[in-house]
Amino acid sequence: MGTAKYDHPGYIADIGPQGTYYVGVWCPHGYPAHVHIGDAAAQADAGLRLRIPDGAFQSLSDDFETLCRRAIGQALESGLLRDGLGGFQETRLALETQPWNGPMQPAPKQAQAPHIALQS
Repeated sequence: MGTAKYDHPGYIADIGPQGTYYVGVWCPHGYPAHVHIGDAAAQADAGLRLRIPDGAFQSLSDDFETLCRRAIGQALESGLLRDGLGGFQETRLALETQPWNGPMQPAPKQAQAPHIALQS
């Protein structure tokens, strides 16, 4: 996993018909930070990476869970998760997005998706 995720295990978000996704904050060797979303069941590469705007990460009042919920909310609102993740996608995290309020559980450390931290 590396130290890039601040030893934070991430979350498992149950999006219902769209699937179950691993979502976690990743900061590769500094900034900019990203929120990665990957298919939790498939343990495949993180198919969606939402970049936190440059310089915003340190000043954000959001905790890791709120950032992850904003990312899921944006992915659902924009249609990126409508039919699941179909290939790698990268976009900017819209900090004004309302956090998704659906079911999300902390991912157990041993169940962390190693593929999330491999994307750079």
